[in-house]
Amino acid sequence: MKEQNLIKEAGYSWIEVENTVHRFQVGDTSHPQAWEIYGELDQLAAKIKEMGYIPDTDFVLHDVEEEQKEQFLFQHSEKIAVAYGIISTTPPKTIRIFKNLRVCGDCHTALKYISMATKREIVVRL
Repeated sequence: MKEQNLIKEAGYSWIEVENTVHRFQVGDTSHPQAWEIYGELDQLAAKIKEMGYIPDTDFVLHDVEEEQKEQFLFQHSEKIAVAYGIISTTPPKTIRIFKNLRVCGDCHTALKYISMATKREIVVRL
C-alpha cells in the first residue's frame, strides 16, 4: 500500500439521535458525553461477560497483553455508538448504527449479547 501511495480509510460508526448525527472512531473520547459513554461500556462489558460473552482477542492486531486487547475491543466505534444510543434513547426504540467498514467478528458477537442484556433491538448497517 505504501508503494502505491494508498491510504487506508479510518473506520467509524455513526448514530442519529434527535435529528443529530453522532460519529465515533476507535477509542474516540471527543464526544461531550464521552465519560458517560465509557461508563456505560464498562457496565455493558461486565453484564455480557456474566452472560457468557468471551472477548475474541484474535481481532486485535496489536502485540499487547491479553487484558489490553480486551480494552481495545471495547473501544471499537460500533460499541461506542451503541453505548451512546443506549444512554441517549429510551426502550423500546431500536438502536440503528451505521458504519463505513465491516463489523469485526467480536463486535458482531458482543452486540448480540448487548441486545439481549438491554432488551433492545440493535441494527448495524454498512
